[in-house]
Amino acid sequence: MLVEQTVRAINPDVCATGGLSPFLPKVRDIFAAARRAKPTIINIAGGGCLSSDPEAGPMVMDIDAGVIGEGEETIVDLCDALETGRDLSGVMGIVYKDAQGTARRTIPRPAIMDLGSVAWPDYEGFGFGEIIDLQRPTDNYFFHTMDRPRSVDMITSRSCPYRCTFCFHPTGKVYRERPLDDFFAELDHLVARYRINMVAVIDELFSLKRQRLLEFCERIKPYKLQWMVQLHVNVADNYILDAMKDAGCTYISYGIESMSQDILISMKKKSKKERISLVMESTYNKKIGIQGNLIFGDTNETLETANESLDWWANNRHYMVNINRLQVYPGSPDYIEAVRDGLITNRVGYIESQFVDLNISKMNDEDLSILSTKIWTAQSSLLNLVKATIFEKEPEPDPIRKELHRIAWDCPRCQHHNDYRGVLLNASEFKNSLRLTCRGCLSRFDIENANRVKFEDHYVLAELDGLFAQAKSLIDAGDQKAAVAALQQIITRGSWYWPAQTELGRHYAAAGDRPMAVRHYGAAVQENPYEPQCHVLFADLMVQERSIGLALLHYRQALLLDPENAEAARKLAALEAEGWTEKEYATYCTSYSETPPPRRLENEVSGCGGKRKGETEFPDIAALEVKALQKRHENGDYTVHRYPGGHLSHPKAAQHDEASAIDFVCTSLPAGRIMVYGAGTHTARLMDALAQQRPDVSVTTVLDRNASLTGEFRGCALRPPNWAVTGEADWIVVAHPLWEMDMIEVLLSHGMATEKLFSVYSNPDFAAYTSKAKERLSA
Repeated sequence: MLVEQTVRAINPDVCATGGLSPFLPKVRDIFAAARRAKPTIINIAGGGCLSSDPEAGPMVMDIDAGVIGEGEETIVDLCDALETGRDLSGVMGIVYKDAQGTARRTIPRPAIMDLGSVAWPDYEGFGFGEIIDLQRPTDNYFFHTMDRPRSVDMITSRSCPYRCTFCFHPTGKVYRERPLDDFFAELDHLVARYRINMVAVIDELFSLKRQRLLEFCERIKPYKLQWMVQLHVNVADNYILDAMKDAGCTYISYGIESMSQDILISMKKKSKKERISLVMESTYNKKIGIQGNLIFGDTNETLETANESLDWWANNRHYMVNINRLQVYPGSPDYIEAVRDGLITNRVGYIESQFVDLNISKMNDEDLSILSTKIWTAQSSLLNLVKATIFEKEPEPDPIRKELHRIAWDCPRCQHHNDYRGVLLNASEFKNSLRLTCRGCLSRFDIENANRVKFEDHYVLAELDGLFAQAKSLIDAGDQKAAVAALQQIITRGSWYWPAQTELGRHYAAAGDRPMAVRHYGAAVQENPYEPQCHVLFADLMVQERSIGLALLHYRQALLLDPENAEAARKLAALEAEGWTEKEYATYCTSYSETPPPRRLENEVSGCGGKRKGETEFPDIAALEVKALQKRHENGDYTVHRYPGGHLSHPKAAQHDEASAIDFVCTSLPAGRIMVYGAGTHTARLMDALAQQRPDVSVTTVLDRNASLTGEFRGCALRPPNWAVTGEADWIVVAHPLWEMDMIEVLLSHGMATEKLFSVYSNPDFAAYTSKAKERLSA
């Protein structure tokens, strides 16, 4: 609304914006709003969401041109060409649409080597003075040490000298350092103009040169600011850490990524796990805050390497390192290799799906999916608990950000009394607890959200208890099918209702469907991290599958929550006395399927991202996709393994016109309640269209293969495909230009009635609906 109002008010010729790939939906919304307000406006995109795959940009965003890489010089040249009527083919470093609507890329623009020549950001133009006044301590982990943070992001360099396989460098591959004189001149201006008290140095990698880093510390110390950086472990020795601490550094973000040496080598991290352990210990002991991640799913990841990393994490939880699934970001070496090897067969569709859960590893889809479930469960429920001494609402709310809270607690590590003021609780991540930093030792702990809705306080609890009693009666009567449907209806009403989640877990475990059992028990713990019984039941399942390391963690968490829990104490003691081998104690994930991992068209020993000299700055990924398609044709292979699992039955279906498909659904879909398969931007646009055009259609649930049973998508419950059989919808809509046939096969395998299916691209009526679609289908 704001963009439309502004465009109508000032009537600009150009709308230019951009961002990193995860923010693509927001960027696209801005361009769509600008186009609605002024159809003739020239939309120009920049940043990682464009540079990561330039030729795909005009297909996923409503843009006329895009700036590849750094934009300071290119945008000026591009606007001059537009104003004077010059041919855009002469503007270096852009992609644009020609008269036929085809995306054309021009020759690259050289990197800006003198970063001191680049103008400072237009802080006033972006209203930075108003934004900084709104900052609060829980907006970012770095802000925790200030009740009224006034933080600014700055850079001292661009790009990174490393070539980690999962990373994309939106400013190019050439590492350049900014003159420190220019940095501190800008800092002087910011301190004087905005009274900043914190600086987040957001370089991809902060200072490889030891002397430069020490000079930075010496020069920033007199400002008495708090600051943070991203640092490679190879740079961090005790002398450097002492200098940084003395100069005001409160947080260091380390690129850990894995604690398996094989995976560190595969990722081209240029680090040793022994060095990582040493640096983490030193940083922790020097009371500098640690931010780090372990990511799972590298091209060479196996269950064995994943267990290595998880075992290190389990034994070093005081560092509070996050664990996540690796995302294959567009433009990264992993992405380029996935296109080359046929794992991504439709780049536009993949980017629009927001690159969720592509399997590039050496694990099969099922094993990686359950590994992800266990990771998310551990991340959200294995808490480093400390009890709040004060948790109350502040008397005066923020006039813009509304209700504020005060949270006080005593640090169990250093006994520092922390008293946070002005805390916001409205972020979804704070639903159950807040992870806060001790202002004395800079360790992080989890504080229960005293305002959370506890299990016994849900307003529909009595109703769901009644439905659960009916489901149990069906189980006692031996009607398992009806009981499962009833239980699924309960958790659709409330995914937090753990008795139904765990009962479904028992059902699937007894039926031999271990993956679904893990998903339901995991959902119970994720939704109820403060319920000891959920941890005990999840641990029981882990013992059954011999994931002993994970079982130990959850039994111990149950006892941390309730030291008097006799069942948890008894089972933990029995498990510890069992005499497991060292390897079994270090097992957190086991295999669930004997199916092979994703099959690649090529499997070069060198892997991806290995070449540095002569490497193309922003490679032509579209050409790689064409080569992969040609190779599939040569192999006679029309069932190439693709994201996120299964096989591609109709490659040419991807060519269909999405606008026609959405119009077909809005025109032809009968009234009633529906579920939509696929949690991507295609579904989001379909839901928007239905909301505007079909008030007689209600979307109740979005189905997705990797749904965790607790998520949401656009305000609707996000559930796995087996939800299609719950009877909660009149129609199951399957409308995906690339994977529709596979989706239908999945639904049918779960017993979905075919008469409830409303498909699009494979629907004969759609072929008749548009001659264009009919022509493509016949091809």
